Amino acid sequence: MYRPKLAQVVVVLLLLTVFSTAAMIHLIWHRAAGENIDEIVASLDAQTTGSVRNDLSSTLSLVSSTAEIVRSIFFQGAINADDEVKREFLFLSLLREQPAIAWIGFGFPDGRFFGSHATSDGQIEMVEIGAAAPGEPRPLRRDLYRPIPGDIFFQQRIKAGSVYVALGAPWYRLGKESERPVWTVTNVVPNGFEPSIVLSKRVETFGKFTGVVMVAVSLRRLSQALQALNSPAGSKAFVLDEQGRVLATSQPSDGVMAAHFSDFPASDAVAAAASAAVTTIRSDVFRVVTPSAALGPVFVSSSRLPFENWRLVTATPRSTFASGIDENIRRIAVVVLAIAALAAATAVLFANLLFARPLARLAAQLQGVERFSLASVRYHPTFLAELNDFSRALKRMSVGLSAFARYMPLDVVRPLVEGSIEPKPGGELCDLTVMFADLPGFTALTERLGPGVEPYLTRFLTIAVAAVHAEGGTVDKFIGDAIMAIWNAPGRQPDHAARACRAAVAIRAAMHKEQPVSAENDAVRVRIGINSGMALIGNFGSAERLSYTAIGDTVNLASRLVGVAKERGVEIALSDATLLELGPKSRTRPLGLAAVRGRAAPVSVHTIDGSEVVSRGGSYGNGDNYSGDACMHAAQAFSR
Repeated sequence: MYRPKLAQVVVVLLLLTVFSTAAMIHLIWHRAAGENIDEIVASLDAQTTGSVRNDLSSTLSLVSSTAEIVRSIFFQGAINADDEVKREFLFLSLLREQPAIAWIGFGFPDGRFFGSHATSDGQIEMVEIGAAAPGEPRPLRRDLYRPIPGDIFFQQRIKAGSVYVALGAPWYRLGKESERPVWTVTNVVPNGFEPSIVLSKRVETFGKFTGVVMVAVSLRRLSQALQALNSPAGSKAFVLDEQGRVLATSQPSDGVMAAHFSDFPASDAVAAAASAAVTTIRSDVFRVVTPSAALGPVFVSSSRLPFENWRLVTATPRSTFASGIDENIRRIAVVVLAIAALAAATAVLFANLLFARPLARLAAQLQGVERFSLASVRYHPTFLAELNDFSRALKRMSVGLSAFARYMPLDVVRPLVEGSIEPKPGGELCDLTVMFADLPGFTALTERLGPGVEPYLTRFLTIAVAAVHAEGGTVDKFIGDAIMAIWNAPGRQPDHAARACRAAVAIRAAMHKEQPVSAENDAVRVRIGINSGMALIGNFGSAERLSYTAIGDTVNLASRLVGVAKERGVEIALSDATLLELGPKSRTRPLGLAAVRGRAAPVSVHTIDGSEVVSRGGSYGNGDNYSGDACMHAAQAFSR
């Protein structure tokens, strides 16, 4: 029976979701575009108008607040208007903080003028016009500065004459006569022709008229501010004063700033539509759709600005919004296919990265657990919480199994985990090699040191376990200071006797590199008994508690040979059965017959000498002195 993979199911589900969603969006979009497109465009136009109006109002509010700051400082006497250094610092600071402002100035009652001006090329100039007798030019001082990060750099001072008279400027006359802020439109400012809107405020100090503050925004800069508002392409915004003059526009026609709608060229269909709506409708606030032969329907909106009855007029062709909608309706099929293809690729990638790969990795690690290859199990963080928790739990399980393996032979634990050994009492006869090894003098050492004997025992058992595992043996159990190991079970090893002997030689060599447990145990560091033969191997115990071990006469004799090694003063004692398994090339030395407790007949015993083991008394650790070829290196005794 075919069973789909998780990644395939995820891909199909995602594709169905994408196609159904795309079809629903297409139906809704088509219906909305067909029935309510004019309402949608009108709403977008209203949002655009509101955005432009708010941003423009914010700019003009900054002008008003800047003028009030200067007036308040002079009014309170914090800075005297005649203090050249302080007023210059004040004007310069305010001008640099408000990029939309072109002029901050002050007109004195005696006709003098001082102001800061932001030029069109990004520089700043300080302009001071002094007093003069009637009919004579007024002295002019212009200091040019170039802004640098955090400061300004002085460039040039120009001295000349000026015919500009602040007293005759509309902003000064109206500001002087009014107690309220006054907005005026002027074409001439202290530096020459620069159409601007100027806010002026009367300044009194201690009840005495001291001058008029002016803050100006260039109409060109106001137009640039409108251009920066990101109005829809093809639309235009106009700022009109109370008389209907065009103060600013977001897009001058042919680069020319027109003063009235009638000044726009006939080719400007958007301006023509706005002019027709303004001329037809006398109200200052309206939103209408005006037909245009060149553009089709044009949405024209008019709203008031909170400055001198000014108003904002926006004109947006319907095609600005609707053309994209209409085009998208025609292309919806292509878009759906593209989305589906992208969704398919995304789904495959998504399923592969978030599901398939993590699950495959977890499955491989589960197989490692099944093989008891716990070192390969790693915690792999994943994006999905469930798989992340699964990986974390798997790692914890491997740690627990690793700890469990310390209490049982690894060769037994692995078949148990794999399921090849059933955990129930039972066994089978098998040809084994059994080794017992213990630590001489351990009983006396325990009486002398008490709990302090543990490091000696741990070191010995660590050496013995490492040697047994290096030769593929299975550590059966620990019996006090002794260790029991078997070969050829549970896995089969044709050279099991040679492996056991190599392990014994390795234990002896390693122990002679360690400090002796006591002075009397310097020559003999370990006692080892090795025997080969048939034994019953398997799980023995009760239904609740089992132990995988070997039992029988072969095991008993191996245990008794440890005592024979002690009696004969050697460190390794092995039986005739083990010698037979080793073959004729093995290099051992016979010890003769030995009486073994529990056996009626004596047993022929042999030992293994090692030239690398040298005791203080000149012997090889077995109580007898031999020299030359009588002994050999352990690696030569039992070749692999």
